[in-house]
Amino acid sequence: MPNPSDVVDIGEPTRAVWNPQQAALDAFKDAASRSPGYHAWLGGLGIDPETVEAIEDVPYLVKQDVFSGDVNGWLVGGRVSEAAELLTSSGRGGMFSVGVSSRAEHQVLEATTDEALRAFGASEDSPTLLLNCLPMGIAVPTTLATVATPSVHLEMAQEIYERLGPDFDRIIVLAEPIFLKEFAERLFAAHGEPWSAAATNYIVGGEWVSESWRAYVGGLLGMAGPMDFFAPGILISMGAAELGLNLLFETPQLRALRAILDSTDHGAGLVREGLGFTPTLFGYDPQRLYVEERRHDDGATTLAFTALGRRLLPLVRYDLGDMAELVPAERVNAAFAAAGLPITVDSPIVAFWGRQADSIAIAGRTIRPERIKQRIFALAAEAAVLTGRFFVDTSATPTLHLQLRSGTVATPNLDADWHRFMHELAGVDCTVVIHSYDRYPFHEAGDFQHKPIYHGVR
Repeated sequence: MPNPSDVVDIGEPTRAVWNPQQAALDAFKDAASRSPGYHAWLGGLGIDPETVEAIEDVPYLVKQDVFSGDVNGWLVGGRVSEAAELLTSSGRGGMFSVGVSSRAEHQVLEATTDEALRAFGASEDSPTLLLNCLPMGIAVPTTLATVATPSVHLEMAQEIYERLGPDFDRIIVLAEPIFLKEFAERLFAAHGEPWSAAATNYIVGGEWVSESWRAYVGGLLGMAGPMDFFAPGILISMGAAELGLNLLFETPQLRALRAILDSTDHGAGLVREGLGFTPTLFGYDPQRLYVEERRHDDGATTLAFTALGRRLLPLVRYDLGDMAELVPAERVNAAFAAAGLPITVDSPIVAFWGRQADSIAIAGRTIRPERIKQRIFALAAEAAVLTGRFFVDTSATPTLHLQLRSGTVATPNLDADWHRFMHELAGVDCTVVIHSYDRYPFHEAGDFQHKPIYHGVR
């Protein structure tokens, strides 16, 4: 709940409203007074926290600022040993970072998870299985579900789902996209048709996901179309080790809007145009996070997060380096109306495009890996033989490397189809190399712990 100082009284008969800017400023003042490392960092920039009067005057933080030195110095109390949980990031960005949660924060996360599960029908009187297939030991605390954590052990995840799942009223599976694709393909192969042990919702995160991926995987799982708000389906979530799980989340309504935009003009009129793919549309809790759009000199925008409430590791205006923009509620509601959906929102939403650092430069042209992800799942016959992993070698002869699933062979014309697509995308001739599962050189076979690396010079 907001603090009294974070509420503006605008008189009767209108009730008080939440002031997110003031809440973010309060979080800044609290962090600057309690975190020695943050206070020292501000001092190095010549900033006296007492003189700051608006959150917009606070400098942005990035991962290097916090984690390139002694993390203990940034903690309130300065002792990592007081934490209830440490959660490391994937390391994909090349730098170690870690989420440090107190026991009080852990209890808040538990309550937040319970609230999210209730939206799926979970309750004390209706048994729910939470099948946690997230990598790296990510824990999901809850009091409303039986939690199974096979992590990325595919065989164990499938055994639990098939053999124990029928004992529950519903199942919620948490996974990353490439893992869930393989999980769905194995279930389909085992039963010869879409099959579920119980009413199952799937929540994926970790990276940008295409609608073509959702259609392909959803078809294997027997999911209803995106316009059915009440049927089980696949939803997308975004978290960060440093800030927590489910920071940004898709709702069935936003999923439907995205599907409509994806089938028409990739969001023209709602979000920026010209990237050739549709962003994920996320909501967020404005009483948990203050979210800002940070504009860079090249015109790109990323998101900066301020975690509201007291934290062991306070992070203010923390930029994760994700390409995204805030879309005002008025523009979102206009898009809903244009799509014929009788839905409105009263807060901005986030249009998420992907990691800023993932842009690929080829012969003077910048391409995005999301275009390739989108294409991989566009044709079911090709998606069925590919894992979803790829690597673009940007050396003198640009080369796209694709990985086949274990036990599959390339479909006819796969090489030629991808050669043609890459020429259209990059504007120059590109080599295409299709690797068997075990011989793909950019990711260890059987490894679902690490996120794929999509480009570089080999």
